[in-house]
Amino acid sequence: MSCALDNLLSLDIEDQSLDLAKNHLSEAVFLMDQYYRTWHSIIWVRSDNQTKRRTSEKLNNLAFDGYQHFCHATENLNKYIDSQIEKEMKGETVAPPQSWNEINVSFSVAHVCFQREHKVEILGKQLTLF
Repeated sequence: MSCALDNLLSLDIEDQSLDLAKNHLSEAVFLMDQYYRTWHSIIWVRSDNQTKRRTSEKLNNLAFDGYQHFCHATENLNKYIDSQIEKEMKGETVAPPQSWNEINVSFSVAHVCFQREHKVEILGKQLTLF
């Protein structure tokens, strides 16, 4: 995801959907960085059950929120693409950015990784009652 974010940030295109995609993807990258920092913040073998449970709950919430931001980034990127297709259908010449293939591949790989690594966490978020 960070490769896609770097490529998106390097684009000098003024578009609201593209800006929203950048913001959501930036938040997703931050949350997944927090996920991995939290995962490595305890020693799982030596920690007591309460610490493991609390950390697992935090990990689940981070994975879910990260995936939601990733989905919003994908939706906004699709809106941008739709607007470019509309422009092209009206007769305007629209050239895709140079790094467009890399962005597309990065989004595809990130989606596959979310589905493989966090399959259970991204399905739902456990709400805390207390």
